[in-house]
Amino acid sequence: MSGHVLGTVHTAITVSDLTRELGYWQQVLGFTLLGITEVGGPLPEQETGVPGLRSRLALLALHGQTVELYQPLAPEGRATYRPSPADIGSWHLAFRVTDLAALIRDSAPWGWQVRGQVATVTEGPGPIGAQLANLHNADGTILEFIQLPG
Repeated sequence: MSGHVLGTVHTAITVSDLTRELGYWQQVLGFTLLGITEVGGPLPEQETGVPGLRSRLALLALHGQTVELYQPLAPEGRATYRPSPADIGSWHLAFRVTDLAALIRDSAPWGWQVRGQVATVTEGPGPIGAQLANLHNADGTILEFIQLPG
């Protein structure tokens, strides 16, 4: 049977420094903070299968998109996953922007850098003339930004 999914609730991104990332997502990307809390105990342990999981998390929203940033506090011994876009299991979140060059400039002080270079779509299926850039940070998060032509 198909049709089980009704919609997206949120996109969750693990971060090493919640305070720093909140600054970036609010000041550069324009998201609104919905709330911050600390979670631990049976619920996150049952949901994730990670014993002792405890995290600080924040929910942010912009144009109907909700993002959950969470910073694990426990257990110890966590790994940082820094995939290449060609690695199986890697993913990214893509946003439309009005001024790609300004976004890249404003992202640099927050530790976000262009991975590769800005590219322009020259053939379909994407919108011809759109400019694309993948930015990444030290946590390994990849965000794609797309400026449509015109």
